[in-house]
Amino acid sequence: MIALGYDARMRSLGLPFLLLAACTVDQQQPGSTGSGSDVIESGSGSASGSASGSGSGTLETAVGSAGELPHIVRHGALAFEILDDATGKRMPGKLTIIGVKGTHDPKLSKGDIGVEDETTLRAYNRVFSLVGTGDVEMPLGTYDVTFSRGIEWTISTHRITLRPEGMELRIRLKHVIDTPKWVSGDFHVHAASSPDSRVPMRDRVFEFVADGVDLIVSTDHNVISDYQPVIAELHAEKLLASATGDEITTGNWGHFGAFPLPHDTESEGGGAIPVRHKTPIEIFRSIRAIAPAAVIDVHHPRLEKGTGYFILGRFDDQHDTSTRKGFSYDFDALEVLNGYQDTNRRTIDRVMTDWFALLDRGHLITATGNSDTHHMNYNIGGYPRNYVRVENDDPGTVTAVDVARGVKAHHAYFTTGPIVDFTVGDIGIGDLAPAPDGKAKADITVRAAPWVSVSRVILYIAGQEAKRWDVPKSEMIERFHATYDIAVKNDTYAVIRVEGDKSLSPVVGDTHGVSVTPFALTNPIFLDANVNKAYDPVLAHGAHQSEEATVPVK
Repeated sequence: MIALGYDARMRSLGLPFLLLAACTVDQQQPGSTGSGSDVIESGSGSASGSASGSGSGTLETAVGSAGELPHIVRHGALAFEILDDATGKRMPGKLTIIGVKGTHDPKLSKGDIGVEDETTLRAYNRVFSLVGTGDVEMPLGTYDVTFSRGIEWTISTHRITLRPEGMELRIRLKHVIDTPKWVSGDFHVHAASSPDSRVPMRDRVFEFVADGVDLIVSTDHNVISDYQPVIAELHAEKLLASATGDEITTGNWGHFGAFPLPHDTESEGGGAIPVRHKTPIEIFRSIRAIAPAAVIDVHHPRLEKGTGYFILGRFDDQHDTSTRKGFSYDFDALEVLNGYQDTNRRTIDRVMTDWFALLDRGHLITATGNSDTHHMNYNIGGYPRNYVRVENDDPGTVTAVDVARGVKAHHAYFTTGPIVDFTVGDIGIGDLAPAPDGKAKADITVRAAPWVSVSRVILYIAGQEAKRWDVPKSEMIERFHATYDIAVKNDTYAVIRVEGDKSLSPVVGDTHGVSVTPFALTNPIFLDANVNKAYDPVLAHGAHQSEEATVPVK
């Protein structure tokens, strides 16, 4: 139900004021997305929706209680305010604007360099706000405007008809998923320091804060960049942590991410790792020497012939061997899902096969999922993102070393939407669970914001599908919970995969062919069948040219 009223301030401006009342049914239902159910015609409108966001950090100088929206002084401007439903205070968020009924999507920037206006950034058909209020000028027409704050929050979609006098929307979003002691991060992010990206680092900060990502890792090609001064300049220290990293880009071995790395402003490339005439054995050895705490993550190992390490290195996953001299197993993580492969599950399956083969042989590699974002449109930063278990998940406090330590300990999973809780007994992701006589009980819970679909949950044991559950359609926060009795003959591992069939558009992807669907994958819980307090892999290492140490799980 839509209630109409007039605001004294708007009357004084000679503008009509349309209030979308707090009792609007679609906005007040628990978990409602509000998608497309509210139509606001002409004038200025204030919409009170429902949802909330990850973390409680705010910009001290800019975020405050709800108040007057910016005065509309431009022709055809939409003024907005995004509120945390729990506190009533303004908070960061994103607007995705889709033209409907013959109206084109707005072009708010000329390509990947956004248009910054105080605390708001406009890029393509999206608006990223650090403080939850601003205005944006668009061509007159009819649009669906979706407000979001990332995967832990509800969204709110409203159809508006924008006319010369402009209008206002006031939206409430609910924080429906809490993830204490889990910090979210994207470990593969490009900006203008990369030769194949034009995105300013400031724009990345707007993007990541608005989408509720806790940590951004700089991984420009053979350049070490530092987001911290940019974050400080935008007064966003309480909302976004950062790590200095490098996408170590070789011409004939592939790409490797590493973080945190020392940033040397006096050196070429910020102190980037040398790659010329270097093999992976030499490159990884250099990283270990200068940054012992760093994570080495193999990026898109099978993306294509010219950039995939496992292709270029002639890695044989079935026999755990490489026929190319210089191939190294001394990496910590494997990018199982790269953002450019979101739409291709067969590629994900292929890399999962590699990963399982490594685990079977005792190479205890952590699976990661990262955006590899180079642009500001369809391939959005933070999709997928990694959740890493840490002692303190406050973005204003957590450090890159904390996160790297969690990744190396396999205390992580990645997701484009579903949130996964997975234990065996009281043992969580990445750790060793006792399985006396080969028996143990798994407990699996999947939560998701109402706009994120969950269609199936799959349990893998020893790299093979052991159980598949179909999940009925729902907008409840807890979509799935089950226990499963595990029976194994020897030490092994268990992994959970979650899939959804409904596109995440318009929040992620676009409406013109790039359709990203929900996907999550946990790292293993290792099963100690012989109860000797160690993971004993079922297969031995292959015939390696160089044998790097493998740290046992205890």
